[in-house]
Amino acid sequence: MPSALDQCIVLALHWHKEPFPTCVLAMFAQQPQDLVVVAGQPVTLPCAIPGYHGIVLWIKDGLALGVGRDLSGYPRYSVVGDHSAGEHHLKIQRVELMDDAIYECQAIQAAMRSRPARLTVLGVLAMFAQQPQDLVVVAGQPVTLPCAIPGYHGIVLWIKDGLALGVGRDLSEFHF
Repeated sequence: MPSALDQCIVLALHWHKEPFPTCVLAMFAQQPQDLVVVAGQPVTLPCAIPGYHGIVLWIKDGLALGVGRDLSGYPRYSVVGDHSAGEHHLKIQRVELMDDAIYECQAIQAAMRSRPARLTVLGVLAMFAQQPQDLVVVAGQPVTLPCAIPGYHGIVLWIKDGLALGVGRDLSEFHF
């Protein structure tokens, strides 16, 4: 996709009338940054592109949340700010673990992307759908310790006697 500068140059080369057109190149005045928030709190990811009046998309983990200010598929999400001033800030009400992702603001007609920003959501034990429980087991026999955290895409860490057993989303087997 051609950049805004490429489009401006092409426009200038094909213009045969007076006065000569001027191109205003859009630039990000504000971009999202990496943030760490506690689940349940609101957060706003900034995106400001003064002088740009085209379509702005917010991207979460590579997928578009909606077009412009229409984020109807995400009721806790909204695009806020003075649209005429180029403000397209993403506000998330009551952040949840499933909001932990990489976000990006894109100006479509200018072929611009903000820097990607990692939103890290810190959860609490109350958000576990199923917490591990103490079990009595037979030595030498396999045992399953279930732990469910719906919508969480971060790292799960199992600890035994103060030491990490392993790190990963799918720690399926550990012998000791």
